[in-house]
Formats: sequence, structure tokens, C-alpha cells
Amino acid sequence: MALFGKREVVFRAPGDKARWQVAKEALKAAGIEIMEANSYEGEIPLCSCGAKIDRRNYGPNGWIDRRVYYIAVRPEDVERAGQVLVPFQAAEQI
Repeated sequence: MALFGKREVVFRAPGDKARWQVAKEALKAAGIEIMEANSYEGEIPLCSCGAKIDRRNYGPNGWIDRRVYYIAVRPEDVERAGQVLVPFQAAEQI
């Protein structure tokens, strides 16, 4: 992960950590430097106490992944990254 420089998000996967990890590996294999690969909360938890404990996760279906995973690359690598990530962009277009 680079600290300085412009970044453009080329991949975003809400609630799909496995696809995000495979996309990161594909970019690395293609020789594209990843500037940032991280995640953020997709929706605010129901609990307002700040503990981030969501009572919807403790039912019979278990934990729900509500995070949004993303990958950002340098502006000059956007075209190449887009070509590498074509098979991974099925769920959400940027």
C-alpha cells in the first residue's frame, strides 16, 4: 500500500471479502501496484451506543458481512486494472 499519490477506486464489493481478496491477487499477478485495498462500514449498526454490536447478526443465520471492500490504484493503471478485473465486476459497477 502506497502512502502518497492520487488514487482511483477500480473495484468495490459490498459484503464479498472472498472476491475482494481474489481481485487483489489478480492485480498483483498482473504487476499492477495497489495504492489502497481496504474496507469500510456499509451501513450503520442498529445499536446507537457506539459498540458496533448489531443484534441482527445473532439470529439463526449468523453474522452478516455489511462491509464494503474496495481497491484503489494509480490513475495511470486504471485501464490495465479494469481489463484485469473484468471477471470480478459482476456485482456492482463503479
